[in-house]
Amino acid sequence: MMLRLFATLAFVMTIVPTLTIAETEQPEVLAVLFYADWCGSCKVLDPEIQKARGKSDLDNEPVLFVRLDVTDATRRYQAGLMASSLGLGDFYEKNAGATGFMLLVDAETKEVISRLTKTMDAAAITSEVKAAIDKATG
Repeated sequence: MMLRLFATLAFVMTIVPTLTIAETEQPEVLAVLFYADWCGSCKVLDPEIQKARGKSDLDNEPVLFVRLDVTDATRRYQAGLMASSLGLGDFYEKNAGATGFMLLVDAETKEVISRLTKTMDAAAITSEVKAAIDKATG
């Protein structure tokens, strides 16, 4: 029994160093939703974003979807921390009180590529996100 344990341990020690974790891809686009529970525009836009993500498999594209929730003081504070950690502190400060829209931002340059609003359906959102990816990578 002990011999089998040592053999297994030796095998694991030989194999494990050769295993590597898949390299994580960096996002090309940051899709930043300025959101609040009480926002009527958010209640229209957010479900369309979710439809676009589900139907078009946008979650497997180089896009990081971020929700900056400004519903209350605690969430605003956390949203500010998130925005700062992504290098979007200026966007947050400029737009922190506004809700009901999503900015598509080039992850590298922090340039706003597009602004999505409640007037857009899932198909239009998908089209804008894919165009933003093309612009950011291209």
